[in-house]
Amino acid sequence: MAQVDYATAAYEFASPTLLAKQPANPPTGAPGRISRGWDTIYAHLEARMLALRNWRYSWWAFWSILAAFFLPFRYVWLVTANRMWRGGNINTQIINSHGLLAVRTCAAGMWTGLCSPSRPWFKVGIALPWIDIAADAKDWLTDTEQKIYTVFAQSNFYSIMAQAFRDLVVIGTAPPIIYEDAQDVIRLYLPCAGEYYLGLGARFDVTEHYSEFTMTVSAIVGMFTIENCPEVVCRAWKAGQYETEFVIARAIEPNFDLPNRAGGSVKVIPGKFTWREVYWLKGTKTEKPLSVRGFRAIRPFMALRWSHVSNDAYGRSPCMDAIGDNRQLQTEDMRKGEFIEKGIRPPMGAEPELKNEPASIMPGMITYMNTAGQKKGFWPLFEVAAQWLTGLTADITKIEGRIDHCLFVDLFMAISRMEGVQPRNELELTKRDLERLQELGPVITLAENEFDLAIERTMEILERRGMLKPRPQSLRGVPLKITYVSILRLAQRSAESIAMKDVFATAGALSSAAKAAGVPDPIRVINLDKSMKHYADLNNYPNDCVFTDDEIKEHDAIRQKAMQAAQAPQQAMAAVTAAKTLSDTQLPGGNSALGALVGQQPQGGA
Repeated sequence: MAQVDYATAAYEFASPTLLAKQPANPPTGAPGRISRGWDTIYAHLEARMLALRNWRYSWWAFWSILAAFFLPFRYVWLVTANRMWRGGNINTQIINSHGLLAVRTCAAGMWTGLCSPSRPWFKVGIALPWIDIAADAKDWLTDTEQKIYTVFAQSNFYSIMAQAFRDLVVIGTAPPIIYEDAQDVIRLYLPCAGEYYLGLGARFDVTEHYSEFTMTVSAIVGMFTIENCPEVVCRAWKAGQYETEFVIARAIEPNFDLPNRAGGSVKVIPGKFTWREVYWLKGTKTEKPLSVRGFRAIRPFMALRWSHVSNDAYGRSPCMDAIGDNRQLQTEDMRKGEFIEKGIRPPMGAEPELKNEPASIMPGMITYMNTAGQKKGFWPLFEVAAQWLTGLTADITKIEGRIDHCLFVDLFMAISRMEGVQPRNELELTKRDLERLQELGPVITLAENEFDLAIERTMEILERRGMLKPRPQSLRGVPLKITYVSILRLAQRSAESIAMKDVFATAGALSSAAKAAGVPDPIRVINLDKSMKHYADLNNYPNDCVFTDDEIKEHDAIRQKAMQAAQAPQQAMAAVTAAKTLSDTQLPGGNSALGALVGQQPQGGA
């Protein structure tokens, strides 16, 4: 049997070209990647998925309520194949769409603020800030950073993250998977709520990512190739049943050995891999899995969570705070519609003798009735009071405001919705923004920790493919660090930057005053070089545009040498002038001042 490369998978090359290469008649008896131990591995995967499903049950039930009122299209109640009803109406609980719009605003604000494709949002640097790195190291960091940005822009990273933030706002959890891809370098996949199961490790971080989803026969063959498909899929492919669906299960977990019934152990993949991934047909005992591969040190998926408690694998979301308000909003909006309807088309009462007579309240129609004895023949049963509608509308507005506050809409729309006295300067505006953004500090920190993983995994893939420059000697053994320019960081940096500008302006004014007064210059207390570097860093000035300390010393030496060379002719002329002056100055005894300096005897002396 040929040596198996567990570092790659067929789906990395998935494309119409790969599908076109698959034979119409699949080979029979093709060996699978795993022959020995598959029974043990399959039993482990199915049992663990069942256990994770049991732990997820309470979350899964709550997600259904959240999805019904905030995001119906991102929830799957049951993952079953060949669902012909999944295009049906899913918005049956939503009458007032304000909650949907608030989710859209909050998710877009998070996406734009944390990882906008239109501006730099992270920087690759070193984790030892006291070390001054060489120029070639700065060039390598800048080049690596730009290549990561390019990969993100050309892949589906930003579109998946936009959807992930919607899931995060509503469900509280979003676990996108980062795969290596032959065309785009990386490609992300994001299962929706109801498809995935998460588990925690010893440090209470997410280490297990199980999921189930449906795929057609043609998609399965195009993703895993026909030689890796089990017999049941091969038969459907051969019979031309390309649109028949199967439920595919996927497991990503740490790579540990499994015990078997004989008392030994089963190694799923070689121990050099930290993580393993297995695809198989869920609930169907096949002769082999669809795919088995390994990942090295970096976890191949993110686990975005809005907030979490202790050892909960799933996160809590702001929509969990707003669900009561949204349900009340739907009820009151429905009652408001009934109120208006009863005012325009009220239920009517009539005399019993009109029971078999035609009656209508439609425009242009006539209802005949007997009004003898000054009796009403046809009348509304009750009339609604207009002031009730005013109070109901005002309460709906208050509820919508509470939903906006729960979902931080007032924060992301702070400038456009600003009331009262407008900010008078940049510092005041920045401090207002910073005060609002403090509420988002914890979730921003959690998100940035997961972005670390995405950036490091992308860098690892680029380096393994030889798409990065060789790391300079000055960076060997130096740990790298990712810093972020998120909306919170921007506000914090902006406040510090404005404060530094005020100090610079004050220092300049005091320096001028000191020179005029002839007293020591107070600006000498400020390290101008360090201040300038720190100010450039606060404003995200490119690293490669700032000189290193060695380059500054070299430039200072060149400048000093040039000044000395420029001053040499002037000094020589000054020396000649001084010598002439001394020679022309006569001392008593007939000697000149120059002669006295050089020890010359006066004329006529002994």
